[in-house]
Amino acid sequence: MSRIKRYLGILFTGLIASSCMTTQSVPIDQMEPGKVLLPSTIRKVALIARNFKFSIDTLAGYSSVDFRLKKATKADNLLIDSVAITKSLESIRKELLESGRFDEVFVYPLKAIKPHTGEKELPLTPSFIQAVCAESETNAVISLEMLSFFYSRHNASATGEINPEANVKVTAIWSVYLPQDNSQVDRFTHSEVIRWNNNTNKSPKFELPGRKEAVGYACASAAKNYSKRIVPYWTEASRDLISLDQPDFEKAISLALKNRWKEAAQIWGKYTKNSQNRVAGVAALDYAVAMEMLGDTVKATFWSEQSLKLLKNGEKGKIARAYAATLYQRKLKAERLNSLLNVNHP
Repeated sequence: MSRIKRYLGILFTGLIASSCMTTQSVPIDQMEPGKVLLPSTIRKVALIARNFKFSIDTLAGYSSVDFRLKKATKADNLLIDSVAITKSLESIRKELLESGRFDEVFVYPLKAIKPHTGEKELPLTPSFIQAVCAESETNAVISLEMLSFFYSRHNASATGEINPEANVKVTAIWSVYLPQDNSQVDRFTHSEVIRWNNNTNKSPKFELPGRKEAVGYACASAAKNYSKRIVPYWTEASRDLISLDQPDFEKAISLALKNRWKEAAQIWGKYTKNSQNRVAGVAALDYAVAMEMLGDTVKATFWSEQSLKLLKNGEKGKIARAYAATLYQRKLKAERLNSLLNVNHP
């Protein structure tokens, strides 16, 4: 009977220990390299618009006002096409330069290629790309292959059942070419919808934008978002902290959630030398996250490795291994980012 009681006591103690662990996710902003892997030696690019539209785009030149299709004049459509393309190229040029990824961005005139339609959009020929790069003294070409948009607006109903709203759906095809390649390095269709309504603007003087204004803004916004495929960009990720059922650990987590990482690190640092592997391992892991948040990835890596030695099994060990893998991937990305942005040291 005493042996059974002893086993039950051990089991009960284990259950308590496992139930005392909680995790807390905290956000972190980190820079990601663009998804199009251009060589870091490419520092100058040219932007050009194909001025191409698909012949099956039957809504080109139309808009929707109060749920009815409205056809614009040819002059209005030409003007808005010009605004849409110009805003797209201006926006992406701004993003390319401000990122630090490229030293020069050459923009070709709007009518460098005459407007044309067809059933299928074909890639630009290698000879054309080579000629463009030679003329503009650039290393690559980013082409706005096709740009389509549709403006829709409805005013508020007299009964108040329908709220006023305007939106623009933008669809653009972008391609990246290198003069030494025989095909596109990247071809990507980017689509999004930009909306305006009273939910996003509470001003009593709020007015729905007209077609020209809305299309220009929406195309610029869409081009900016597409640029994230080409240049490094900031994105929000998360890190997991482990909290034990102890006042100091709970206090440290509370400080971390308030972005007071130095104070939280001081608490975790004291427990990294604890005689219990479980406590020291959790403290080491949380301390590593704090070091990363404070910008010291070398210390973060060191303490992450310490947590791996102490937290070998169970859920804590799984979290420690996942964090170590995240730090390793961040190191690889940092090396690529330093190369892309001409940074000589991390």
